Amino acid sequence: MNTKFSGTFSISALALMLASNAFAVAKHGIDFVVGKDGDFKAAMAKAAASGASESKRFIIFFPDGEYELTKLTGDEHGKTTFSTSHVSFIGQSADKSVIWNTTDTEGISVTATLYFPKNSDIYMQDLTVQNRSTFKTSEAGRQVAIQQIGDKFIYKNVKLLSGQDTYYTKKNGGSKTYWEGGQIKGTVDFICGDGDVFFEGTKLTMDRSGGYITASQNSTDWGYVFNNTTIEVSNGSYNGTFYLGRSWGHAKTVFLNTKMVAQPKAEGWGPDMNSAPVVFGEYNSKDGNGNAVNTNSRKTRFDGGKDGSTATTLKTVWNASDAAKYTLANVLGGSDNWDPTKFTKQVGAPKISQQGANIEWSDDDNAICWVVFVNGKYHSNTTSPSIDVGDISAGSKVTVRAANSMGGLGSASNEIEVLEANVDYVTVKTSAEIGGEIQMSPNREKVAEGTKVTFTAIANDGWKFAGWTGKNAADAGASDTWTTTAAADIEIGAKFTGDGSNTFQAESGTIENAIIESTNAGFKGSGYINFGTGTSSVKVPVYVAANGEYKATFSYANGSGSARSLSISTDAGTNEEMSFEATGAWTTYLTKELSMQLKKGASYITFSIVGGNDGPNLDQIVLEPVNVEEDPVLCESIECGGNGLALIPGTLAKPEADLANKPAKELLFTVNGQLVRQSVGASVNTSGLQPGIYLIKTIGKGYSSQRTIRVE
Repeated sequence: MNTKFSGTFSISALALMLASNAFAVAKHGIDFVVGKDGDFKAAMAKAAASGASESKRFIIFFPDGEYELTKLTGDEHGKTTFSTSHVSFIGQSADKSVIWNTTDTEGISVTATLYFPKNSDIYMQDLTVQNRSTFKTSEAGRQVAIQQIGDKFIYKNVKLLSGQDTYYTKKNGGSKTYWEGGQIKGTVDFICGDGDVFFEGTKLTMDRSGGYITASQNSTDWGYVFNNTTIEVSNGSYNGTFYLGRSWGHAKTVFLNTKMVAQPKAEGWGPDMNSAPVVFGEYNSKDGNGNAVNTNSRKTRFDGGKDGSTATTLKTVWNASDAAKYTLANVLGGSDNWDPTKFTKQVGAPKISQQGANIEWSDDDNAICWVVFVNGKYHSNTTSPSIDVGDISAGSKVTVRAANSMGGLGSASNEIEVLEANVDYVTVKTSAEIGGEIQMSPNREKVAEGTKVTFTAIANDGWKFAGWTGKNAADAGASDTWTTTAAADIEIGAKFTGDGSNTFQAESGTIENAIIESTNAGFKGSGYINFGTGTSSVKVPVYVAANGEYKATFSYANGSGSARSLSISTDAGTNEEMSFEATGAWTTYLTKELSMQLKKGASYITFSIVGGNDGPNLDQIVLEPVNVEEDPVLCESIECGGNGLALIPGTLAKPEADLANKPAKELLFTVNGQLVRQSVGASVNTSGLQPGIYLIKTIGKGYSSQRTIRVE
């Protein structure tokens, strides 16, 4: 079980943290542990369905082990495509947490172990990604470990291992990437492509004679910038035989403050492939002993490759003034002042001790959670600064590591040996009805007696918490958060109802072979549904106050250039096929309307692709009652001849004959039955109301009617 918890803190605590340049983060457990919660295929599906966003990161943890993707998630060539943004890939250790594949072909665009197509905000730490294929043709053996097309990627202590084209970067709008530490190993052009990439302290390992480290075609402002990197070779005979890089297309590549344990050829830069470089620069290169490298023979004339039309002469050996502008802030800051080092900073190691049935440590506002290891193996993760020892054998060795805001793990705590604890444990069972979930902290199926446990009901967009259920419902009270001290077995559930907006987000639904994206701007909520092909659907939970007919308005985008269809069905029997016309761009959202039958209370609207073909990007659903069943109303206000009590939906109305001599009256309700305003002898005033759908009930001499209105 994984822990999620939204933390709060006081203004005084915030001021104290700001003064110390530290920022508290909301507690958030690891979302998926590969090998414990399922395999990587299951992790991909859960990430796609998570609604991950900049403020709601999805964290995947890889305990030490080997994870082959070739047939599990790879296509016909063994290439795995991971499309979800705002995801962290965290390993237990860079050397022993290994993701790998093999392929049945060669090629820069068809062989990647992991392919990120137009993702953003991807964080990777303490992992090895390796393409182990030995497939080659007579001309090439291009086998990619990571192929990325996206923005704001961060790699910390990551190893990429392959041969030719190990790391392939491509541009997609803003394309900024930061490397901190780690290693990239290959043979020819093993760092290649486009975008602004800043490598800080990364080890570059040449694995053949006569190879090239880089082959760039940079259309961005800065290109590849290597700072404080180390160049080495896997075999001493390769020393002095390779090149720093070559121009694939208008290259921009800079080496600053490089430690050359192994040195390139005297000319440094290789022949151009198809155009001359725009920037090739080298500054302050030192050998393995810290002595200045002789750069007197570095190449300055570039012929431009095949036709020579771009031939040029460049200053390739730089002084301090030339290098000064190539700072991390300049290269990656951009208009939003992006600083990736804020995210790579690690949380300090906790100091742990056993106190009776619990292992405890001090809380840390900068840790989103802690990961517990028993005898060196992953055990659990928790958002509370303690765990019980109920399932840990006496004599076991325990360490704890804190996770930073991206899920990356810091150094291990001190190691303790678990002592026998004579305590009793209680079981905890949670459940949630349609419309939300329960988050528990600490999140365990069994907890020691005396442990403080917190349950928080989290409603989906369009829903609100409606009360607790289960054996302990009365103990939990009316608030959506309940904290108790475990003394006996706990059974707690949560129920949810519509929040009155009649507006629901497609990304809150249960998806099959589809993904939740937030790439194309203009959507509502936290994202939208991007359908797949073959079989693809999303089942969206909705809530309405009455049985009957509703007008459903769907917000969607379709930048494909032609219409796409969806099959739409409800639990009340609606089953329609609707065509969604092209919107001109994936960032342009239009609406479609459909009349449908819905059941009172919670139900589902299911959207499925038609004929195995892709669908539009589905965003938001707004429901407006058209012809619905009325709940009888008790009319006992003074104007209706009653005793002045408020109107109460769901009880029997007085006979209309009682109203025969009374003036007409209008009553304004929310769609959930809450009386908002009323007027006698005139239309009810709607000024100042919150935008949304309302019901107006008119009661007059011998009649009663109802209609809906929309307040903008």
